[in-house]
Amino acid sequence: MSDPENWGEDDDNDPDYVPPGEMENGHITQSSNSNTEESDSTDDENQASSNNGQFDTDLPTAHRYLGKLNNVSGYTLYDDGEVLDILAIYTTTMVFPGFTLPLVMNNYVETTMMQNFIEKNNVFVLLCANSAFSGIYNYGVTMEIFETQMRNNVLNIKARGRQRCKLVPGYEIKSWAGRLKQVKIKIIAEPEISSPLCDTQLLSLKRKRLFTSTEYQDIVKNYKYRRYHLAQFPISPWVYDKYEISYYVKLLLDGLTHYIGEYIPEDPIKLSYWFVQNYQLRHDERLHILKLNTALERLKLEYKYLKLASSNTERKMCCDSCGTEITDPSKVFAMSKDGIQSNYVNPGGHVYETVTVMNAQNFQLVGNPSKQFSWFPGYAWTIMQCKSCNNHLGWRFTSTMLRPSCFYGLAKSGFKVVIHKKLSPEFLSEFPERFQSRGTSFASDYTPV
Repeated sequence: MSDPENWGEDDDNDPDYVPPGEMENGHITQSSNSNTEESDSTDDENQASSNNGQFDTDLPTAHRYLGKLNNVSGYTLYDDGEVLDILAIYTTTMVFPGFTLPLVMNNYVETTMMQNFIEKNNVFVLLCANSAFSGIYNYGVTMEIFETQMRNNVLNIKARGRQRCKLVPGYEIKSWAGRLKQVKIKIIAEPEISSPLCDTQLLSLKRKRLFTSTEYQDIVKNYKYRRYHLAQFPISPWVYDKYEISYYVKLLLDGLTHYIGEYIPEDPIKLSYWFVQNYQLRHDERLHILKLNTALERLKLEYKYLKLASSNTERKMCCDSCGTEITDPSKVFAMSKDGIQSNYVNPGGHVYETVTVMNAQNFQLVGNPSKQFSWFPGYAWTIMQCKSCNNHLGWRFTSTMLRPSCFYGLAKSGFKVVIHKKLSPEFLSEFPERFQSRGTSFASDYTPV
């Protein structure tokens, strides 16, 4: 390892190099006195406790493990259709508008270029891999930096998603350093969705009873007048119901009742992004939603995924390497105000999309619990690996003072969502000998969709 003061200049191309500090359970930590660590741990648990030892879910959204950062003023929204030459960061994670991305940059060249960029502009584009993980996906999200700090040759950043965009075809993507690239993008419009009846109301009724309801409850309450308006058309009224954005908002909210309701937004645009950020979808499904033009299109497709999951298919969260089942989406819960799935970064700069679940199986723990750089203040983390193939799955978080006392943070990079067809009870009752006559598991009898 090179001189700590010049590590960034000499080790840019060394894949095994890590910044100065101690390696502990896969996280890089600075040396510190054990008494100080114990004191800090106690303080974390006291501050993380809200009422009766219940964990304060506001804390993970602040990303306190990055330390105190300096605020960057501004709120940047570009015009719809505007074309920009802009810096882009290519990662394996996905962030949708309204959600936060933490970054740690410890590569000297990357850090220097990013610092120079921030002095002129605090908006960059986040790009991710395509469905085959063979290149860059053509759609991304503009990210605005709202906090940053340079400390010990490491640049810490917090950025928030603002607008969707797409790469302009025919222009070269220039690689700068590490994850940094220069691209030309076009801002994607987010059109406002109005009721299909707004421009088709009968004039005799329109003057006295405007039908511009945005809440589903108002539509139901005034449904008699809605039918009067629709009587001029040969199509049944229920057809028009399926083009009301509030109709799909209600369907999604009703279908997500097993989630913690207070974290789910009711605004159609925010809900469409919350769903794709938090619901357990495959990578290709999330990419497809990202490129859809309107919130109505996104909500309709998301409801389709939700409906399929409750009818003839089921989703399992399995090891990305060997396919061993780890848990299922019914076990997810929110430990953050952002929802079930959030982005966190380790000291080495690797960003993890992390899903919090109450129960997991088929894993083994590696190393001892540690509270260093914990994403959930007051909790100690321990690395989880797949029991079958040793693939890194995520972390177990434990606390003796907070509730819940134990939960699991699964890294999106460590598991995949597998969709199976459900076997009906009738099918199983008619052919019991099919499964009783052999010693194989039921997993081999599920047929992927």
